Amino acid sequence: MSQRVAGRPATPILTQQVIVEAAFALLDEVGSEEFSMGRLARSLDVRTPALYNHVDNRQHLVNLMRRDIVRSIDRSMLADLPWTEALFHFSVLFREALLKVPAAAELIVATPISEESESGVIYEEMGRILRRAGVAVPRILMMMVAIESLVVGAVLDIVAPGAHVTTVPVAGEGAVQSSHGEVMELGEKYAHQARTTVSDQSFEFGLRAIIAAIEREVAQS
Repeated sequence: MSQRVAGRPATPILTQQVIVEAAFALLDEVGSEEFSMGRLARSLDVRTPALYNHVDNRQHLVNLMRRDIVRSIDRSMLADLPWTEALFHFSVLFREALLKVPAAAELIVATPISEESESGVIYEEMGRILRRAGVAVPRILMMMVAIESLVVGAVLDIVAPGAHVTTVPVAGEGAVQSSHGEVMELGEKYAHQARTTVSDQSFEFGLRAIIAAIEREVAQS
């Protein structure tokens, strides 16, 4: 009887999690426009049908990726914060979790949510905070959608191509206002940094404005 030689198996051992992690890696390498199930299979050195033994389709895979992002959000401190700060920090954490995988963010936020994504955790947490604030139940969903729209828009604002009109430093002259074209002439790296700064400020401004509006509505109810 021949003995099996220990070592690496002849073919990769696929699991759902292995596929999800490979998808994140591939998106980081090629971007969302070049991402495909066929390319993912090749990166794992398997045939495309082998993927479908573990994931139903591309949408299922993307929702599993969204699930991993949701699980990464640390919500442990939120119950100890005043509701205004809890809502602010949770929204910031939600955005940061998406931006940890910028190449995947555009694909993820554009894919409809399904049960396996666990994205309901996002709504449950926001709903819990809004109920603690005293928001009337019929108004909670509207407010959650407003916050989620701001978070998703802020993520896409950073990962999408292009840059805002922003302030560009000029040697020996402090800073001057510059057009989009001039920003891009200084290099994509600076343009991304400037865009990120503007997006951070805009996101925090918008989030504080929504929270202030919720405070006013609760005070008047």
